[in-house]
Amino acid sequence: MIARAQALRAKVRADAPEAEKRGFYSEELHREFDKAGFYRCLQPRKFGGYAFDIRTFFKTMIEISAGDPGIGWCLTLASGHALQIGTNFEEATQAKIFGPKGHFIAPYSPSGPSRDAECVAVPGGYRVKGKWRYCSGVPYSTHFMGFAPMKGAPHPGGPKTKMVTVVVPRDQYEILDDWHEMFGLRGSGSNSVVIKDAFIPEDFVNDRVFSSDANGTTPGYAIHNNPLYGGLFSAFGAGELACSQVGAAWAALEALEAHIKEAKPLFAPNKFKYQHHDWQRIFGLALSMCNAAEAVLLRVGEKYLEHAAARQFTDKEAMQLWGMEHQASRLAWEAGYECFRAASTQSIRDGQLMQRLFRDFATFRNNPAHQPDMTATRIAQAYFGLPIEDFDIRN
Repeated sequence: MIARAQALRAKVRADAPEAEKRGFYSEELHREFDKAGFYRCLQPRKFGGYAFDIRTFFKTMIEISAGDPGIGWCLTLASGHALQIGTNFEEATQAKIFGPKGHFIAPYSPSGPSRDAECVAVPGGYRVKGKWRYCSGVPYSTHFMGFAPMKGAPHPGGPKTKMVTVVVPRDQYEILDDWHEMFGLRGSGSNSVVIKDAFIPEDFVNDRVFSSDANGTTPGYAIHNNPLYGGLFSAFGAGELACSQVGAAWAALEALEAHIKEAKPLFAPNKFKYQHHDWQRIFGLALSMCNAAEAVLLRVGEKYLEHAAARQFTDKEAMQLWGMEHQASRLAWEAGYECFRAASTQSIRDGQLMQRLFRDFATFRNNPAHQPDMTATRIAQAYFGLPIEDFDIRN
């Protein structure tokens, strides 16, 4: 799986300029991803998937993101949420969602529903409506997954409305062509979704996906006898996005290496930059950060399964994994910045790889959900068994 991703890097990078214009990767690249089996990486074997471990999934998505972070972001968010279906839904529901051919692609928007969004119980199921932003991975989707308020259902912890995850088939939602004019990550397919009046079966609504406790056996663990389906989404979601940043860091290092092997310092024209101690120092630092960022992220994938197998998976463990994922992204961003500052202005003109990568890094850093310092307090709160501030969007 990893080798297939590495083999596609050149095609991914070649598609990146047009992906920026259209907002997502090409139909041709989608067929390549489907053929390679990327969409089935975390899908249960019982329903047509490979059920590979999270470490393998993260590494595969890092390799795609090293071709282009926006495309990597789109693919990761399109393929990763088979894990939440396999973990939190009952067997008969999984069979219906994955279908007889096992073809499942779905974004998951855990935040950002419009004010009028709602999920309403009706005879035989639920009616769902609303608009969701930032539905990364939606362009080739078979389903939409989103967080929605359950009308008429009080929140167990207080007066707020109970929030649930809804799964809506493709024929019942509209994808808006509104992912344009962003500074970076333009190829991430983070379009908005509009649902005017969808009817979904009762079992397509789930209140477990944002659970804070997987110490017991989740439905998926019992069905598949696999700890892969015994964890918490809060320990996985930030890792999906960190894949794009680690891949971007490797791409930036690649671009810097190409530059310093062909350029000479202004003040030392008798040698190439890679032969000069100033650029050697920066390259060595960036290389170390890339290695460290990837190692941290891959270790998260291992620890996820360790916690699930030990039946020791609560907010305390999940928030620490979330923090590790944020640190992997931070190291990747710092590596990218080192590469950027060591590249000449010739390397950051329009159309140049280094410019696009810097825009992608900066756009990610602008995302409030991925600020390490904003998460640190909540990590400590979970560690000490205190209520986690502003974390009650879950049911």
